[in-house]
Amino acid sequence: MARAGFDLYQLRCFVAVAEELNFRRAAERLNITQPPLSRQIQMLEHALGEQLFERSNRAVRLTPAGDSLLASAGDILQRAEHAALMVRQAARGEAGDVALGFVPSAAIDFVPRLVSEVRRTLPHVTVKPIEMMSYEINQALLSGRLDLGLTRTARRHAEIESTLVVSEPFVLAIPADHPLASKTQPGLGDLDGLPFVGYSADRGGFLREMLGAALATEGVTPTTVLEVSQTISVLALVNRGLGLALVPKSAQTVQMANLAYREIVTPDQLRSTLYLTAGPKRLETPLYHRLKAATLRSLEPFR
Repeated sequence: MARAGFDLYQLRCFVAVAEELNFRRAAERLNITQPPLSRQIQMLEHALGEQLFERSNRAVRLTPAGDSLLASAGDILQRAEHAALMVRQAARGEAGDVALGFVPSAAIDFVPRLVSEVRRTLPHVTVKPIEMMSYEINQALLSGRLDLGLTRTARRHAEIESTLVVSEPFVLAIPADHPLASKTQPGLGDLDGLPFVGYSADRGGFLREMLGAALATEGVTPTTVLEVSQTISVLALVNRGLGLALVPKSAQTVQMANLAYREIVTPDQLRSTLYLTAGPKRLETPLYHRLKAATLRSLEPFR
């Protein structure tokens, strides 16, 4: 019956002797002398309550118990080394699991860019993207259910840090055969009275508010024919010729058969923004700072 546990050093000593079948060579391999090596093997045998080697003046052989231990010893040592490596990487912010909440409009380009950059530069960090609304992200950050967020507006809650990572203009999304498609540089005034696809109040809040305020300031009243929550839905409706739309410039990565994009003259303050947000669970961790740097790198073209 085993009287006590054994440690990894004893297991390494056992593996060296089992593979060399010679205490002198095993001691040289471990850079120790034979007496301490013999003592480690004796302690291991005592802990297991089994003899692991048959020793004679001519040879050292594994017992059946020794054969059984050798079959699993390599895996045990490998797992222990891997665990130690992961602990060191986590302490340096180089490993871990991250729950990232993001607003739906960030899914087209920004989230794929961020995840790709993390995989490239932090291969032992796993990002789990979760689509949510901004208010849901903030609640989840405070409760600890999320580690990071990508939201359209900065949060001023004392326990949430917000960093601007995207500030881009809007462009005009238009059916390719629309008369405005041939105009060199349309302005907001050109939209007055035209069929318009907008963002809905319940799920497209920030973009709806930004565009509504800008149009009102310019005295422009397009005819809103449809409202949907996500940019990809807006573009699909424009592609079918159901109206025009104003979308963040990054949406141009979406290409459809009857969809065209045009730069449009807008007030300087009309910008589509995105913030990286973090709650108290992550703010002071090395991993957060590495993820923040990766986010800034991946979204540099949009700042």
